[in-house]
Amino acid sequence: MDRNPLQGSVVPFARRWHVIQEIDLIRLLQEHRRRLALCGQAEAMADALPDRPDASTMTLFLHALDTLVERGEQADGVYLEAMLSNGRADPLTGTLLDHVRHRHEADAAAARELVAAFAEADAFAAPETLGHMLRSFFNGCRCAVDFEQLAIIALAGHRLTPEARGLLVDALAGALYD
Repeated sequence: MDRNPLQGSVVPFARRWHVIQEIDLIRLLQEHRRRLALCGQAEAMADALPDRPDASTMTLFLHALDTLVERGEQADGVYLEAMLSNGRADPLTGTLLDHVRHRHEADAAAARELVAAFAEADAFAAPETLGHMLRSFFNGCRCAVDFEQLAIIALAGHRLTPEARGLLVDALAGALYD
């Protein structure tokens, strides 16, 4: 017996994008680059401890952390869900998208903790603690970016154009060399 899984669907691809192109990923990958640049700043700061960064570097870093906190609180995964979800109760899709969402929330929480540490007292008085906080932040943030890119590749599968897949693969490969 032949069964058509799309039978009865008026618009079978209305709930998700049929083809995911480069343009669909550009904004997301730009955000990933900003997050990774912030991770690089945090790593440089941790490596330089117990020395303090200059005031302008510190101001830019704190502003970037504040921005990450704001975006983390606003990030509800609507864009990724629209792009990747099939509209049915798919446990893998739901689990991966929930995990991406939780990683964003964890990054925002770690950024909030760093902002609070710098605001409350002289964070540089305890360089070991500050170094641990900075390293936890940038390691977690980098893992979150990698996981999100891998989740897109896994969930989008054959719907990624070769160019879009190339963008994601290049981004992941770039993370290996940083």
